[in-house]
Amino acid sequence: MNVNDTDRIFQVLEPFNYRPTDDPAQASLILLNTCSVRDKAEQKMLSQLGRLAPLKDYNDDLILGVAGCVAQQEGERLLKKVPHLDLVFGPDHIADLPGLVERARAKERVSETRFTKRKEFAFIEAAPREETRISEFVTIMKGCDKVCSFCIVPFTRGREVSKPADAVVREVERLVAAGAREVTLLGQNVNSYGKDLQGDRIPTFAQLLREVDAVAGLERLRFTTSHPMDCIDELVGCFGELRTLCEFFHLPVQSGNDRILREMRRFYTAAEYREKVAALRRQSPQIALSTDIIVGYPGETDAEFEDTLTLLADVRYDSIFAFKYSPRPGTRAAELPDSVPEAVKRERLARVLALQDAVTRTRMEAYVGQTVEVLVEGPSRMASKGQTTRWQLMGRTRTNVIVNFPVPLGEFWSDRWIGSLATVNVEQAKSNSLYGTLA
Repeated sequence: MNVNDTDRIFQVLEPFNYRPTDDPAQASLILLNTCSVRDKAEQKMLSQLGRLAPLKDYNDDLILGVAGCVAQQEGERLLKKVPHLDLVFGPDHIADLPGLVERARAKERVSETRFTKRKEFAFIEAAPREETRISEFVTIMKGCDKVCSFCIVPFTRGREVSKPADAVVREVERLVAAGAREVTLLGQNVNSYGKDLQGDRIPTFAQLLREVDAVAGLERLRFTTSHPMDCIDELVGCFGELRTLCEFFHLPVQSGNDRILREMRRFYTAAEYREKVAALRRQSPQIALSTDIIVGYPGETDAEFEDTLTLLADVRYDSIFAFKYSPRPGTRAAELPDSVPEAVKRERLARVLALQDAVTRTRMEAYVGQTVEVLVEGPSRMASKGQTTRWQLMGRTRTNVIVNFPVPLGEFWSDRWIGSLATVNVEQAKSNSLYGTLA
C-alpha cells in the first residue's frame, strides 16, 4: 500500500514541477512515507528525520514532511516531537498535498490528519507514467472494519471505502493500454470489497475479479491483502478458473491457537482456517500461499505458541512474514499487560523463521527440473549492479517466485524481452529466487 501511496504522491506533485531525486541535498521537498503496523518502523522514521535535520541548516527552501500511517497516528504530536519538521499528513490527504506544501512554504507548520467522510472520499486513479511499468498497482478500497485487537490500521486508514467497479476496470484498461501486463488490486481487506457501496448492481470481490480478468491485454492479475473471514467459496472458485488470476494467495493467519485468535478478534478457529487452505488447494493444486505470524501476543503461553509451529508445519507456506508483537497505540491489545518477555519473543520468532526457512527451501527446490512461465520485468538485481558475468534478466512466475535467466548480450539491451512471457527451465534454487535457462 505504501508503495502505491508513494506513486500517487509523485502523481499529484508532478504538475507542479516536482521531480524525484536520489540526492537529499538537492531536494526542496523531502517526504517520508511511513508505516505504523510495527513500532520498529516508527523508530526508523525518527532516526531518519534526525539525519535529515542538518540539511535545513543550509537550505532555507527545504520542506521536510511525514506522510502515511505514522503521520495519521501522531498528527500534531509529531510536529511537537520534531522541531525541524514542517508538514504531517495522513493517507486521506494525498490529493491535497500541493496545497499543504504551499502552506508549509509560507512558514506554517501543517498537520492534516482528519479522515474524509465515506461519501466524500475520492480515490486518485493511477495515471499511466512516461516510463512504462510492467507491473502496476490499482487501489480498489481503503480502510478496514474488522478492528483486530492488535491492529492499528482502522485507526490510521479509517473505515472501509470501496472504489466503484467501473472506475477500477477503467483504471486497469488505461494502465494496460500504456504497457502494463500485470495488475495487483490493493486494499487493507480486498475480499470485503463492495460491502459499503450502495446501488442496484454492487459486485462482490469475486465478481470484480471476473470483470478485471476480462480486460483485453492483461496477462496477470493479483490481489492483496485478505482476511480469512471473507475468503468465501465464490472467491476460492476464481482460482484455476480465471485466466489471468495468478496462483498466489496471501492469507494472514496471525496465530495457530484458538484462544489467541479469539483474543485477537480474528473470528475464526485454526481448524476453520485450515479448511480454507484445503479448499484453495483442492481448487488450485499449484497455488502458492503466504501468511503473517505474530509471536508473543500478550498472554501467549509456550503451549499456545507451539500450536502456531504446528500450523506452520501442517500448512507448509511458500513464504511468511513473521513479527514479534509490539503494542500499537489506541488498540485493544495495547491495554493488556505485555506479559511475554522480550527474550522469549526473540526466541519464538527465531524458531518460527527457522521452521519456515526449511519449508521454503524444500518448496523452492521442488521447482528444479520444472519449466515455468516468467513475466519478464528487466535486468536481474545482480546484473543491474554489474555483479555478474552473465547478462541476466529477471521476472516472476505466476506463483510470485523470482527467476533469473541469461540472454545473449545483443538481446539484453533490447526491448524484446521486457513485458514478455518467457519459458524457462529451472536449474538451480536459491533461498529467495530461482535460476534457469530459456527453454
